Amino acid sequence: MLRFPLYLFLLLTAAPLAGQADTVNFRRLQFGVVGGQHYSEIDFTPNRDVNTIEGRSYGIALRYFDKQLVGFQAEISYESAGWLEDLTDDGVYRRETEYVDLQILTQFSVGQGWIQPMLQAGPYVSIPIGETETLPASFDPSNYPTNTYYGRELDFRINYGLRAGLGFNLEFGPVTIQIDGRYLQGFSNIIKPGASDASTSIRRAFGGHLGLFYAL
Repeated sequence: MLRFPLYLFLLLTAAPLAGQADTVNFRRLQFGVVGGQHYSEIDFTPNRDVNTIEGRSYGIALRYFDKQLVGFQAEISYESAGWLEDLTDDGVYRRETEYVDLQILTQFSVGQGWIQPMLQAGPYVSIPIGETETLPASFDPSNYPTNTYYGRELDFRINYGLRAGLGFNLEFGPVTIQIDGRYLQGFSNIIKPGASDASTSIRRAFGGHLGLFYAL
């Protein structure tokens, strides 16, 4: 008869301790600074002779994990992107846009040691805040159709798509260093269809990214 109360007591005391252990080991909120270098381009239709352009990003981020494996990372950052275009005999055309970039990434982190491989992916939204256009010195507008985007200001268009990263977290107590390679695939046109001879203009980018986080 005494065994049943004893078992019940052990069960009731073990449950809170298990929950407490789970909280201590896995649940954490971190604030950090992020930045990186990437190479971007635009995929046009009709096709153009396009090359990548180097850009940079930097901003702030929050990470939250309530499980051992899965967490979330939200970032807001400044980012520059664009493309280079070979205009054959006229030289190289350059266009660069500055964005405020917002994204929420779902992160899968493996392991409990100081180094943890991770994969993250999620949607982004980029709001243009400025642009720079560099025309070749020998550029002659009469050689091109009147409905091109050369020498024209682009319409304001919010860009959105998917960003994914693969890398690892380095855990040093309350400090986490995050290193990953990232790929961006746009889903929207940066130039409004019908506003120029480009029927589609899809943004793409790849590069490296670094984050430094501290537990709150």
